[in-house]
Amino acid sequence: MKYLREIIIALSVALIVIMTATNTPAKDVVSVRKNVINLTQQEKLDFVNAIKELKTRPGTNNKNVSIYDEFVGIHMGAMSFTTMHLGGLVTLPQDTPPTGLASGIDAAHENGGFLPWHREYLNRLEKALQSVNPKVTIPYWDWADPRSVDVIFDPDFLGSNGSGDFVDLPNGEKLEGGRVVSGNFSEANGWSLIPELHFKIDTAETLGTSLIRYLPPQSAPGVLGFPLDKEQTDRILQSKDYKTFQLFVEGQIIVDVNGVEQRCEREPCNHNLIHALLDGNIQNPIGPGPALRSTLNNVPASPNDPVFWLLHANVDRLWAEWQNNGRQGSKFYAIPGTELYGHNLKDKIWPWDGGDSIPGSVGSIDIRPYLPVIAPDDIVRPKDTLSLRKYGYTYDTLVKYSFKTFH
Repeated sequence: MKYLREIIIALSVALIVIMTATNTPAKDVVSVRKNVINLTQQEKLDFVNAIKELKTRPGTNNKNVSIYDEFVGIHMGAMSFTTMHLGGLVTLPQDTPPTGLASGIDAAHENGGFLPWHREYLNRLEKALQSVNPKVTIPYWDWADPRSVDVIFDPDFLGSNGSGDFVDLPNGEKLEGGRVVSGNFSEANGWSLIPELHFKIDTAETLGTSLIRYLPPQSAPGVLGFPLDKEQTDRILQSKDYKTFQLFVEGQIIVDVNGVEQRCEREPCNHNLIHALLDGNIQNPIGPGPALRSTLNNVPASPNDPVFWLLHANVDRLWAEWQNNGRQGSKFYAIPGTELYGHNLKDKIWPWDGGDSIPGSVGSIDIRPYLPVIAPDDIVRPKDTLSLRKYGYTYDTLVKYSFKTFH
């Protein structure tokens, strides 16, 4: 039965690809986001080339800022609406406060809109990638699969670990990391970051122009590392309601085998843990305060690391699977009126809010020159993001559900 299921899924993916290639309507399904371990060498190359091409194309607002950098600016802007981050452990310096309805609230994190915001955000990046190569989709990183790390951090794919710096581990070993100096996303290969868009979240000091990573060992005794706990990841899909799911997958709570909820106080969990693990921050990442060494763990600037997109595609995949288990539609979103502004079902989501809110600065850095031009009538609300059918993509784990669209 196991092999029959794999054959059915493979044939489903092939059918979708054929129908897309021949312009035969597959109703709602247009493209399939795949597990990174199942990408062909050509698909890896196409994804890398499309990402790097967006880094060279002039943006819509400032010709000195690339389209890719505008996506980084959006993420920074979303987090600049509040100064409190990482569960209140980090205060973002801010010379100029935000204005508008979203003021005081992270537009993209730690509330119900975490999932809708990132679904819309990833979709827009994917559409930009497809303007370079229509075959490209964002692959996902199944963080519970031990095979993923070697694929993702292959120098010929998303680049290598950093080097030149060492972190002491609790088991007595040393972890090497630092600036990425080789592979597709090193400065030597053209991946140079804008210093104002690459900074430490707690001080707003620049991290420079090179990508920074501290990749932990896999399953090393006495330290946290990859892969994440599969049983816990499976329990995410058993979440009783949307709010539990959002908090669990984002990494604010865990739910044990008995259904008991606990705050992630000793260390980050799930999505948040992946950010921390790329920081060499693996002994007690919360404790007295995060080390904040890496690009990915300095969260406003984290899309500078292309790994960001794979991490969030997995978050979106898990949400899509949870929805497909009989939880589709607005009644399976957060209870109306219980979220902060921008996170309720019918609230406008910044930056697709018609200009209702203006982000603050990061330290003395004005975010606005790094943002894309967004039309006043380009409005998105959480209720607009709840169905993958609207977006025209699915995941390879959901292909088995897609036969019903072929009528």
